[in-house]
Amino acid sequence: MSCKIPEFQSVTVFILTNDETTLLRKTVEEIKKSDGFSDISKIVLVAKNNSCNGYVEAERLIDEDTSGKVNLYLQKSDTVELCIAELPLLVTDSHFIIMAGDMEMNPGEISAFIKMAKESPEAVICAAKWMKGSVVEGYGIIHEIGSRTMNTFISLLFGKRVKDPFSIYQIYPLSVYKALNFSNPYVFAYEYTVKALHNGIEYKEIPTTYKKRSEGKSHVDAKKMVRTAIAFCLTSLKIRFSERVINKK
Repeated sequence: MSCKIPEFQSVTVFILTNDETTLLRKTVEEIKKSDGFSDISKIVLVAKNNSCNGYVEAERLIDEDTSGKVNLYLQKSDTVELCIAELPLLVTDSHFIIMAGDMEMNPGEISAFIKMAKESPEAVICAAKWMKGSVVEGYGIIHEIGSRTMNTFISLLFGKRVKDPFSIYQIYPLSVYKALNFSNPYVFAYEYTVKALHNGIEYKEIPTTYKKRSEGKSHVDAKKMVRTAIAFCLTSLKIRFSERVINKK
């Protein structure tokens, strides 16, 4: 199958939240102040459940919103990985962005995402922590070594000079998502970038600012990090030696 080259029209921004309150509010406020806000069709606050702090804060933000763009979505799945697979199915815009609501992913990059997507609407564009020009604060040394090692493995496996392919903070064309024919929600979060790389989709990275969250605590412990890294690498190996689903011309 061939991938029809899309045009940039508008973007949906999904913000994942669990226990964030102040940081979720700040994330939304930063997006609203950004140069790219006019190109955003919807800001969807994705709450883990209806009893978490993020859900309560999301309701407040919607009540206060005057733009008509802020919405609330209650995830159907128990895990973040499965939740991520739910979100593209909700998109009616030409592009979408998935990010966390804890300010670790800098909302300031959204304007750069949109600008580049207008120039290269067929490209997957990622905010990469480990590329030149990025600023990373509060990342543990073990976590950094693991992340860099995993990303280097992916770079060598697919023969691409990429720095942070496991980052979910990307602007993604809906047409590419549809053409890649993702079918298994349990591995979608791991296939997200590598399936695009394998099928010759243009992939670009931009510098980013990553700062450890200042509110609440991370729900990813060392064991989960190891399990995630193994799952990502195994899924990547499977994708690398699978048949391509897109014929790029």
